[in-house]
Amino acid sequence: MEIEQIKEILKQNFAERLNVNLSIIKISDDDGLFDENGCWGFDSVDAIDIALGVEQSFGINIPDDDAVKQHFHSLNTLAAFIKQEVDAKAA
Repeated sequence: MEIEQIKEILKQNFAERLNVNLSIIKISDDDGLFDENGCWGFDSVDAIDIALGVEQSFGINIPDDDAVKQHFHSLNTLAAFIKQEVDAKAA
């Protein structure tokens, strides 16, 4: 699976779970997912919901530890993490 495909799936997942209309907002793939001033503005509950959605959508397991937090910085970092995990699972 290519990184752009992963990002599109993530955006749709975010939009559905957070009730965000992607057609009316502009979001950079580098915008912080937890940035209060950003479009996403995730909180800890959103992160859990998104993590569950990622696990379901991509068939991967997201560990519940501090090391994984760095991957939830932005859409780009999360997509790169997912690609790495999907590729590793396929190998």
